[in-house]
Amino acid sequence: MSLTGDERVSPLQVKDRVYERLREALIDQVFAPGEPLREATLTEMYGVSKTPIREALVRLQQDGLVEIAAYRGARASSYSAADLAEIFEAREILEVECVRRAAAASGSSTAERLAATVDSAASAVERGELAVAAASLDEFDEVLFEQLKNALLDEIHQRLSMHLRRVGRVNLSADSIARSLAEHRTIIAAVAAHDPDAADAALRAHLHSVQTQQLEALGV
Repeated sequence: MSLTGDERVSPLQVKDRVYERLREALIDQVFAPGEPLREATLTEMYGVSKTPIREALVRLQQDGLVEIAAYRGARASSYSAADLAEIFEAREILEVECVRRAAAASGSSTAERLAATVDSAASAVERGELAVAAASLDEFDEVLFEQLKNALLDEIHQRLSMHLRRVGRVNLSADSIARSLAEHRTIIAAVAAHDPDAADAALRAHLHSVQTQQLEALGV
């Protein structure tokens, strides 16, 4: 994980890479919510000085993935019930509009692209690769969000996506993913049938199911 050798490039690139790697580590639950993020540990882990670590932590605080308190240092952020309610509300507002647009579009290949991500996830589950399956389902969401074609909303989506991926990693199991795959296939069928109302209903049912599972898993 060190940024040495071929990756020792310009200081700006080093700072960006430290930020990106630490961000992915937080999303993937390498650092659990509430876990301290000690500079000495991080400098050793990434093979860099304290400066890029500190700058990455500040950027991650702005993303909402890190909490920095005076005299206590940095720690991986935690989620309250209110935080999660806001995250899921924002997701529903955006994704429902996306899926309605996808279903209303004539001659679109969106349904096929969505199905490919679900098939990939199903294959990963069969191999016992749950993290790979989760990543494939993240791609499902990315395909949906392409329907917006709005740069400002894309910025909102990118920030929201970090938190959705992070929360989703808490409840990874073969059973939860199998249930999710069935729900995704129902959404795809509605999109393929060009039925916005059915797609809307299927997506809302899926999101409410996911929210219930994840709230239980997080114990909030």
